Amino acid sequence: MTKLKRLVYDHRFFFVIFAALLAYEWVIVGKCRLWQTDVVAYEFHAVDFGMGFGSFILPGQVYQWICGPINARSLTVYHTVLILLFFIALSAFLERLYLSVEQADRRIAGVLIALFVAGPCTFSIFVTDLGMPEVYWVYLAALFFLCLAYKPLHLLIAPLCVLALMVNYAAMICYVPFFCILLLYKLSTESEKGAKRMLLVTFIVCVCVSVAAYAYLAPNTMKNMKLSLEEYNALMRSRGVEELTYTDSLFYGRYEQDYPADFYARMAASPFYTEGETITPLQRLINFAVFRLNMVRFHLSNRSPLMLLVPLAAIFPILALIFRFCVGELRNKANSNLRRFVFFCMPSLFSVSILVSWPLSFDFFKWMDFAFLPLFASFLYVFYREKQYVTAYIRRAVSLFTYPQILVYASVYSICVLSAYY
Repeated sequence: MTKLKRLVYDHRFFFVIFAALLAYEWVIVGKCRLWQTDVVAYEFHAVDFGMGFGSFILPGQVYQWICGPINARSLTVYHTVLILLFFIALSAFLERLYLSVEQADRRIAGVLIALFVAGPCTFSIFVTDLGMPEVYWVYLAALFFLCLAYKPLHLLIAPLCVLALMVNYAAMICYVPFFCILLLYKLSTESEKGAKRMLLVTFIVCVCVSVAAYAYLAPNTMKNMKLSLEEYNALMRSRGVEELTYTDSLFYGRYEQDYPADFYARMAASPFYTEGETITPLQRLINFAVFRLNMVRFHLSNRSPLMLLVPLAAIFPILALIFRFCVGELRNKANSNLRRFVFFCMPSLFSVSILVSWPLSFDFFKWMDFAFLPLFASFLYVFYREKQYVTAYIRRAVSLFTYPQILVYASVYSICVLSAYY
């Protein structure tokens, strides 16, 4: 009992962070209801490699390897356990970050941690839409930070990049570059030659395998499907699937219920669209992009600009803080070229993720999260490795605001909770 009490006391900040995180996700995000997977999560977990080989299939196949044939109750339990394990790992990392900070700076660390675990564009969407396939990106990111912390595990980051692309090859515009940027950041801060060499080799391997995996998965995922659209939909319905919109689009580039005739006329009029069945994988990929662009344009008429402005306004102060820090490092001539390149890439990744994803997906808010979360995680990692330097910057940056004003912002920010498919 004494040892247990000592363990609890030694890790009291872990238990405080974990309890606060669970309370937030249960009360604010989940509105005191049991977390449940939805029809979109069910749809993606009903697929397996028996239907074909490509991106988007891995989450369903892993679930079926572990739990067997898909069942709504087991899917909810499976993802509840996974997200709780992730929250445990996240709390352990944040405790380590908090304890590494000087006592006088812990208020700043506490506010950063609170902003990181709350708000509209971090982890809340993985509870509001429990089991969404992209949640595996954050699980892989947790493994990435573990591998980054220990030199013998560095090369395992390369397969993590491939797995991220297997979940969704769109990881090429968000999580895969995020991994590579942090490898370069750590390389820029290392002084020991052996560690620098290992990080450089890991970065090169990650880039090579990621480009190769993307070059295969992006054009061939649709081509590798073994079933026709009609056969696929019939099989999915036999497994209890009610929503087919997402996988029909991703695997076949069309829907069972077609758009109006002028939708396809506009596609056919595009100079980039190639008609016919016997087309190359590259032409198939370009056709898919044309289809998605027209689909987003079609759905834009149902979207209010406020649906973008509200979450952007919520995260804007944090974006401004991080962008200003990165621009300062980029302009600092005393920094090495590698460090300046890293701090050019961090904010650029956010911008590129938004600019590339929004024309191709009508789930605008979901992609705002996939752009913001890696940026914020990168800034926290820099804060962890350069605490005094970053803390001094934060003090200067927020000097115009009082601590109560910051708490008011953090409170409003934390209750701005939206669905991934908002």
